[in-house]
Amino acid sequence: MTKALEDKWLARQYVGQVGEKLETASSIGATVDLEAAIGALFDDQGFVSIHGQISPLNLFEAVGATRSELRHSNFLAYLLSPSRPHGLGAKALVAVLRSILAQLPANDRPIMTLELLAGELDDAIIYRERANIDILVVLPSLKLVVAIENKVDAKASDGQLERYSDYLKRDFRDHRQLLVFLTPHGGDPDHGDYAAYDYRQLAETLESLIETGSDIPTETRLLIRHYVEMVRRHIVQDDRLRSLAQQLYERHKEAFDFIYDCRPEPLSLLTALRLTVQNVDGLIEDSAGTNVFRFVPTVWDEKLRTIKGDPNKWSRTGRGLLFEVKTYASIPGRVNVSLIIGAGEAKWRSAVHARALSQQSLFSGIVKSMGQQFATIFSRDLLTSAQAQGLTSDMQSTNVALAWSDFQARQLQALIQAVISIDDELTDSER
Repeated sequence: MTKALEDKWLARQYVGQVGEKLETASSIGATVDLEAAIGALFDDQGFVSIHGQISPLNLFEAVGATRSELRHSNFLAYLLSPSRPHGLGAKALVAVLRSILAQLPANDRPIMTLELLAGELDDAIIYRERANIDILVVLPSLKLVVAIENKVDAKASDGQLERYSDYLKRDFRDHRQLLVFLTPHGGDPDHGDYAAYDYRQLAETLESLIETGSDIPTETRLLIRHYVEMVRRHIVQDDRLRSLAQQLYERHKEAFDFIYDCRPEPLSLLTALRLTVQNVDGLIEDSAGTNVFRFVPTVWDEKLRTIKGDPNKWSRTGRGLLFEVKTYASIPGRVNVSLIIGAGEAKWRSAVHARALSQQSLFSGIVKSMGQQFATIFSRDLLTSAQAQGLTSDMQSTNVALAWSDFQARQLQALIQAVISIDDELTDSER
């Protein structure tokens, strides 16, 4: 089955699901056949084109790397390095440097394009976070150093670009220098030594590289294509797709409006994760609220003898420690899991906190000082607000599920056993 035919078949399936609503949709107008209108939408080649570019699996979306500066910088450093096993050699480095130089007046370019093309770039050394610079490219044979400061959502901090410029002038005084400020929309670096460069130009350069290069390995071509598509979906606006979408809406307004009205309401991030936790053997829910739910491992109910809470001030079950999953109305997208010491006898609370402090590699995110009734001894964000930005609700849920699986595999059991050991120590010390 071709992709276009498959899309049409899926469309007909969807139409069948909303068939009952079609019968009562008289508000759209008696002369409008909604089923035919929706069918015409899915037959439209413009819709097929948009669906083909937006719907497929994207590797960078799958791992939550859409707006993470760290992951963008890691990938770009990998791509720009001639020594990495991507099969490009120095092609990506040459293409990106040419694109950056093209934005500068000829007199401001530290190196001529012809010299770059004729030079030896295979000896390039790519550094990540050297002197805190996101990407540092050193080209010994050309006596050129390139510093790329990458900002997706954040801004440069006070004096940050100046410090990097001073570092290059001090440590690479015998090199020509190209300083680049990479942002989604070519924001002003507010520093005279830096050249502005944007993700739109980067995407166009990488796309041109794989379209014109005939000897690029298939895997590398696919990887770059996924990266370019992700950038255009989440970092910069794809004007061509937006224009096509606007034309489609004008041609099929009734169908789009009706489908939008029939869309299913997504589960909240908290609800979806709560259902996941409820299905994990050995975990039991303690309590839940609007933006929080708490759970414990059942083994704690069996084995904890000293760590007990005050049922009048904390959990009615008398549990002294609870895992807590929380979302934040003031920080959209953030999902956090933490381990909380509740209200209870001061002696055991202090002892648990002290022992957790001595194991901070496990009890990460622990607060340094105890609260009167509550204290966090472990904390991890399953999704941050920055990571959630630009993602659909489905993609956010996927990222939360992946982070939960990682927490469950690498940290949850270790925390459970550590608490049991601490309780055993406290119980033995009371004898």
